[in-house]
Amino acid sequence: MKNEFQNMPENFSGVFLRSEKEYKKLIFVSSSIKKYFGFSSEEIIANPKLILKKINAAHYHDMKEFFRSLEKGFQSTVDFTVVKNANEKFLLRMRAIPQYEGNEVKYIDGIIFEVYDELYQKALLEESEKQLKILFETAEDLIFILDANGNFVLVNGNGALSLEYQTDEMRGKHILSFIDEPVKGAFIKSFQLLIASSTVQTFETKFQSKYGKSIIFELNARTIFDDQKKISGVIAIGRNSTSRNSLEDKVRDLSNKLVEARRIISVERDRAKQRISVLEELNRLKNEFVSNISHELRTPLASIIGFSETIDSDSSMPEDMKKEFNKIILEEAKRLANLINDVLDISKIEGGKIVLNKTEFDINEILKKSIEKVRAYAEAKQITLSADIPPETVLVYADEERITQLFENLLTNAIKFNIQEGRVTLLAQNLFKEYEVIISDTGVGIPAKDLPFIFQKFYRVSRPGTEIPGTGLGLALVKQIIDHHKGLITLQSEENKGTTLIIKLPLLNYQG
Repeated sequence: MKNEFQNMPENFSGVFLRSEKEYKKLIFVSSSIKKYFGFSSEEIIANPKLILKKINAAHYHDMKEFFRSLEKGFQSTVDFTVVKNANEKFLLRMRAIPQYEGNEVKYIDGIIFEVYDELYQKALLEESEKQLKILFETAEDLIFILDANGNFVLVNGNGALSLEYQTDEMRGKHILSFIDEPVKGAFIKSFQLLIASSTVQTFETKFQSKYGKSIIFELNARTIFDDQKKISGVIAIGRNSTSRNSLEDKVRDLSNKLVEARRIISVERDRAKQRISVLEELNRLKNEFVSNISHELRTPLASIIGFSETIDSDSSMPEDMKKEFNKIILEEAKRLANLINDVLDISKIEGGKIVLNKTEFDINEILKKSIEKVRAYAEAKQITLSADIPPETVLVYADEERITQLFENLLTNAIKFNIQEGRVTLLAQNLFKEYEVIISDTGVGIPAKDLPFIFQKFYRVSRPGTEIPGTGLGLALVKQIIDHHKGLITLQSEENKGTTLIIKLPLLNYQG
């Protein structure tokens, strides 16, 4: 076969290529390759795969078919897109012809040249029109175009069916013939405002279906102008709001029923509380206290007694050892005191003996003070402590002392159960009716099996070999405080990946 590329003009802007008959090794590439691919001809010859790296992945299938055709000895053509860099893209066409010597392919000659942009734009336009047609035919809304006289020129199939018509039954007819008689006057006024405006107008009207049903549509419409800026028609999209209006009525009815149900539940809850015997409640609390507190009391007491007896029985004990033992005794005594205080707090709250001293205060100030309170503890453990708190004043009506207590407990826990050089993050935000505080850490996390019980009294996560001191009352106390303030606390955690606590408290103007 004659090499038809031999007669190409010298000023041809495309790229000439020549490869071995297997096409995988290039023998010659013209220097113009750099314009499209950004690599020199020497680089391309050394590594032909550089070309593939610049080709849009969407054309890989076409390229495979192109090379299959060459392998069979046929000339082949393929179009593809090259992304040279962020600012340069080219639509190229490659044509390759096997060159024969007798009946055997000796080598393959090819050219690459740029396809005219108009072809690319035409393809895009055709695809856009195709997508628009699909959208028009599949849309559930009523989509239509009217001519300058108000007659239907075009209407989508699903929109016509919503009015129980076929598109041919509506085309050519005036829109007023489909409007419910009682609202025709209002529709005409809305239509006059639409024609007088060049922007999108929204209004609600009532259509009448083929079989007499009234259907409410919310129309978004605008006028269409011709080249002489005269009105040539109207295009509109109508959303069926009949079911929405019906649902709104049902929602209002259900809301009223819900208010009544809540009132009944509240009354029944009060009655149930009155039926509980004070003696039975006290007995339950006593049994629960004895069974759960015994172990927690025994552990620090054993340490206090043991180290005290050791100091008392060994008069020759070095002074440094005495100081160390005394320090342990003091820490265990503080642990015991904290346990007793937590137990008393929970007992008071559960027994209804505690009176919340509610006042108005800025919760942001409480958060800032709580962070400063635990900062030294965080620094001692090399924990990075960060906070994002709104600068404006946010008022709540709550017990300031208890709210401070709960945030200090949560921040302390986040530091205590964190890893060395970990992070604790506090994010606060105003959610209109409530105030949300999110506390996240990068600590040891909580196993999934323990999550359902984490707010129970005396419940502690078992960590063999890495036991962390604690009473198991901190989160239970926090939950009680939040419940008494009609708030909400949720916990998300994954073992060895950290824990996130989300606290929501009602704002001043939305107290229950």
